[in-house]
Amino acid sequence: MERRTFLQTAAAIPGLLVLQSAPQRHRVIIVGAGLAGLAAAYELTRAGHEVTVLEARTRPGGRVYTLREPFSDGLYADAGAARIQDSHQHTMRFVKQFNLTLDPFFPTRGQAVTRVAGKRILGATRVPVDLAQVPLPFSNEERKLGHIGCLTKYLFSHLKELGDPASAGWPDRDLSRFELPIAEFCEKQGASPAFVSLIALGHDLGGMSALHLLRDAAVGMETKQWFKIRGGNDLLPKAMAAGLSARILYGAPVTRLEQDGSGVRATYLRSGEPQTIAADYLACAIPLPVMRRVEIAPRLSAIKRAAIQEIDGMPMARVFLQSRRRFWLDRGESGWGSTDDPIDVWDYTRDQPGTRGILGAYTSGRMAHQVTARQPVERGPFVLDMMERVHPGMREHYEGSAAHSWIDDPWALGAAADFRPGQLSTFYRALGTPEGRFHFAGEHTSPWSGWMNGGLESGVRVASEISNRAGGRQP
Repeated sequence: MERRTFLQTAAAIPGLLVLQSAPQRHRVIIVGAGLAGLAAAYELTRAGHEVTVLEARTRPGGRVYTLREPFSDGLYADAGAARIQDSHQHTMRFVKQFNLTLDPFFPTRGQAVTRVAGKRILGATRVPVDLAQVPLPFSNEERKLGHIGCLTKYLFSHLKELGDPASAGWPDRDLSRFELPIAEFCEKQGASPAFVSLIALGHDLGGMSALHLLRDAAVGMETKQWFKIRGGNDLLPKAMAAGLSARILYGAPVTRLEQDGSGVRATYLRSGEPQTIAADYLACAIPLPVMRRVEIAPRLSAIKRAAIQEIDGMPMARVFLQSRRRFWLDRGESGWGSTDDPIDVWDYTRDQPGTRGILGAYTSGRMAHQVTARQPVERGPFVLDMMERVHPGMREHYEGSAAHSWIDDPWALGAAADFRPGQLSTFYRALGTPEGRFHFAGEHTSPWSGWMNGGLESGVRVASEISNRAGGRQP
């Protein structure tokens, strides 16, 4: 698309954030065409800068990835980012800009299944499990408080102590007491071993710090509704990339970044051969574990190098089982559930036409590693046994499977930044700080880490930083 047509189209979109046109046009290299890189490229192009995006994959979107094969009858399932909160302003804005349609994420009818300690418990979707039905030795106080009351006492009653994680300069106080694994933090608040085991229901958060979990809860406090994009969440990065297609180089993994007082250079592989391009500024928008493979000269600050080396990707994998019929609906069940295996179960096809369906297992932590350790053809049968315990009848109606592990995805190496105890308060402020002519985006640099909103917010932020510098102002 010609630049004039691109800008005219963008200007016609209501509610668009418009960066001030820079008095001087500058060249910018963006590493990564995930949502962060796309948002930065989109805003910088509209501000009049010359942008080149280097993307290792042959598709845009990064960890926003919708599987459409090998499913039958046009069914699809989001293998990456799946949920959108109505409080996520950047995601909601870009969805509106590109005229995409949102559907409710959670079902409003049918019962969900909780399977814990060998017992299958039915209840309303998204309603906390009734502790009276769970065969575990909770304390008398915990049974009196109930599931949500215990979560409030042990975790969410501390939210105000964090301050505002979305504000500039956060963390602005000593939060070291929250830098413990979630289970250990809850134990210190008086949680019984039985309730601690229930915290892992559906997900194995492993050694994730309580601060990471509480920060995520804090920035989502205003959420009232959850959505997904009709047709698949990858429609958003596809729409963003469509206007930038001539500026994106796919199949171009970056191997080296350099800067000096006059500019930046990026070396990337093209058909296996190294090529180098030069520009005035660079935005790095790739996951931290992937950055470990990139040579950077001169070296970044010690704290940023430490963050890149120490912060791993969150272990997650999704396995999708295609069913000949949505038999769970016949029982008045929604297809949703959680187990202490642990897996989280979603019906990905609730709003899709036809009679076939897809039940997906959302696995994390140790379970995600167990899935990833198997050959791709073995991942579906492995999860099928667990799915049968949640939704009896799945084995009878099973037709096939698909899976995607973010652990062994070479350009992700994890589903999001996995902040372990001590890492968030130590590294967070440094992650998004510019160094010379290098700027840094990605969900790991945003308060909304692990969400589409985090990638988009960081990309918009970096575009503003670079555009201000191009206008002779410091970020």
